[in-house]
Amino acid sequence: MIGFQCTNCHYESMTKTTFCPRCSKRDLVEMNVPTEGEVYSYTTIQVAPPEYAHLAPYQVALVQLTENLKVTAFLQDKVQIGDKVRLQEQTDHAFIFTVI
Repeated sequence: MIGFQCTNCHYESMTKTTFCPRCSKRDLVEMNVPTEGEVYSYTTIQVAPPEYAHLAPYQVALVQLTENLKVTAFLQDKVQIGDKVRLQEQTDHAFIFTVI
């Protein structure tokens, strides 16, 4: 998986921007991002928006991939903080993870 890192302040992001949101430099380079991480935080969605109602209940988690990079993830598995997870697929800017 490809992410981006600022060569000046080392800010990491999954989204390429014109300039770094932290230091405003234009020195963003591609970096390899691990596809496995750890659940940092999560919540369970019981009442979903209409387009996702058929998936409820599901969990949305903040997954830490590197020391400086966390992504919001969709999980149908039950998770707890500290669980190890792996990227299953990325679709329409959504990261879908599964418990390892």
